[in-house]
Amino acid sequence: MTPKRFRLVNLLLLISLLLLNGCNSPAPTTSVQQMVVATSISPLADLIRQVGGNKVKVINLVPAGSDPHEYEPKPTDVREVASSSLFFANGVGEELYLDKVIANAANPKLRTVILSDGLPILGKEQGSLGNPHLWLDVQNAKNYVEKIRDALSQTYPDQKSYFSQNATSYLAELTQLDQWIQTQISTLPPADRKMVVLHDAWVYYAKRYGLTFVQPLLHTGEAEPSAKDYADLINLVRQQKVRAVFSEAGFNPKLAQQLATETGVKYIDSLHDDTLGDTPDNNSYVAMMKSNTNSIVSALK
Repeated sequence: MTPKRFRLVNLLLLISLLLLNGCNSPAPTTSVQQMVVATSISPLADLIRQVGGNKVKVINLVPAGSDPHEYEPKPTDVREVASSSLFFANGVGEELYLDKVIANAANPKLRTVILSDGLPILGKEQGSLGNPHLWLDVQNAKNYVEKIRDALSQTYPDQKSYFSQNATSYLAELTQLDQWIQTQISTLPPADRKMVVLHDAWVYYAKRYGLTFVQPLLHTGEAEPSAKDYADLINLVRQQKVRAVFSEAGFNPKLAQQLATETGVKYIDSLHDDTLGDTPDNNSYVAMMKSNTNSIVSALK
């Protein structure tokens, strides 16, 4: 065989091999598009992420560290809600903007899930819808997780097993968290289990874990206390021998600081309720609840 013919045969063999490999090679992979859901505040967003895992992209409208009661939706928020399949709302007045956002989103396929539906609501005696901060009782958070699991499974049935496994694992973690909080609070003498806080978020936590919620400085949506109410609160702190005054992230702490100074009690500004923090000790629901409990127990001892 001449060199020229030999090179031609080799070239034909090479082309045949390339064509054969091309036919047998797998099709290029495509990334799986995440399911998009929306919610209001970062603690709820974390509960959803624990169930949805890497299958679900969660959008929370209220930026971490912000006061959700002062939140005003932006056009970008409406667009994000419009791209979602589910909106997980807390309810009980936590999302006063919800109807407007849903209407402006104009997505007929968007389903709204109210996480607090069917649960006992505290605070209705104040003449309002009630106190919305149910998630600060871990038993309520577990109920939220079950609703999230069911809603995701109904919307994306092919991922039902995945959501169920994630929820089962996380519910076990929340059961341990609930027991841990009870154990920590039980180390306090009953007479010292009294909370005065800036924001009226803690009634569910107090009821579940055996604390006395003396009085908040501010009720949601209300103005600062009158001079008489503030003077009465000073007397109440002294009479009941309250050990500490607490304020929370997302709210102006000035009033709580003033009360602590005028009564001579400890001032603690590290609590989180409507928002997660941005450090490892408060950037998830479980971490937030542990950090809150550690701060409360330490301050009241």
